[in-house]
Amino acid sequence: MNQSSKSFLLLLALIVSLAVMSSASWHSLEEIHYFKSFYPEEFSVAEVFYASAVELIKVTIIGAPFFLIMLVSLYLLGLSSRKDKND
Repeated sequence: MNQSSKSFLLLLALIVSLAVMSSASWHSLEEIHYFKSFYPEEFSVAEVFYASAVELIKVTIIGAPFFLIMLVSLYLLGLSSRKDKND
């Protein structure tokens, strides 16, 4: 596999990981908005705070592997660009 196809795959992994993390975060925001909109009396400010904490934990658990994929991809892209400069 040549260098340009490796870089393309790393960039693709980076973009897909970012899309997954963004969509998980957006879904969590929409879930809280749904509860607050349709159950305003039952959903107090304190409950919104606790629901936000739960959603943050959920997004962190879902996003952690994708965040690791993004870090590794950026690291490998940085290594390949340094290798290209030295050649």
